Amino acid sequence: MAGKDFGAITVKKGSPIKSAKELEGKKVAVNTLKNINETAVRESVRKAGGDPSKVKFVELAFDQMPAALDSGQIDAAMVVEPALATVKGQGATEIASSLVDVAKDLTVAMYFTSTQYEQKNPDVVKKFQEATAESLAYADAHPDEVRQAVTTYTKIPAATLAQVTLPKWPAKANRASIEALEKLGEQDGLFKSTPDLDKLLP
Repeated sequence: MAGKDFGAITVKKGSPIKSAKELEGKKVAVNTLKNINETAVRESVRKAGGDPSKVKFVELAFDQMPAALDSGQIDAAMVVEPALATVKGQGATEIASSLVDVAKDLTVAMYFTSTQYEQKNPDVVKKFQEATAESLAYADAHPDEVRQAVTTYTKIPAATLAQVTLPKWPAKANRASIEALEKLGEQDGLFKSTPDLDKLLP
């Protein structure tokens, strides 16, 4: 849902930038160039009536974005949790929910294996799928335990962690959302050849 997602384009407190359209000519940080977040920012700019080709994308790790935004090194950052909670804690403002702009209930990550491995190890693949589905369902049903688990491998302050917007963890990919992402990737020149989703998806 817009404004309540685990990722967003943010600008520092007091920034004159109020919409994604105003990112034309501005420096926008994404964690990796030519990835899902750059594609999502481009779509937010388009939907706001701007020209995404005029945005200056900068590659920056999520944990470096809060300081870069605060210092004015960048004009905006496409951040995901827990960096999103950190920048909000600095007074940053969300100007677009870019993952939502791509598609409703966007699938942002999946596990893959090779056809060869699957054919040679069908039981391992099946057990991995079942165990993953079980763990995802558990995480979805136990958000407090998820927040506690995050503290075992990060140094996020408890107060910040409490503000983190957790994602959903569906076991099945949302094909319609991946098709939308594929079309945008093709439009923005991310692929040399368009992926065959029938071969890639279960």
